[in-house]
Amino acid sequence: MMPSNPLIKELNLLIDKEVTVELRDGSKLRGVLKAVDPSNLNLVLSDIMIGKDLYSKIVFSGENIRAIYLKAIKFDMSELRRRLERVFPKMVHYKVDERAIIVMDKFRVTEDG
Repeated sequence: MMPSNPLIKELNLLIDKEVTVELRDGSKLRGVLKAVDPSNLNLVLSDIMIGKDLYSKIVFSGENIRAIYLKAIKFDMSELRRRLERVFPKMVHYKVDERAIIVMDKFRVTEDG
């Protein structure tokens, strides 16, 4: 069942996409949006970089969120990783913090090539 609220529809389109979340204190965090609670706009992000630390999952209270940004990307790195894994099973690694895919520990692929 699809939600009738246009805001919830738009938020659902962001699921599994890398977004930047701006908090009320002005700080910004980047991660993959995994879930949104439509009743209070609580969010679950995965693969979040805070400084030099990578966190696998963080739940945010909707009342602490000022904005959610989706950066325009040239192509979907996650989809490219999935396709490469079909050809090179167990030889593909995605470095989220660098937005780079490493193939066979030799080849580095980024959004720029």
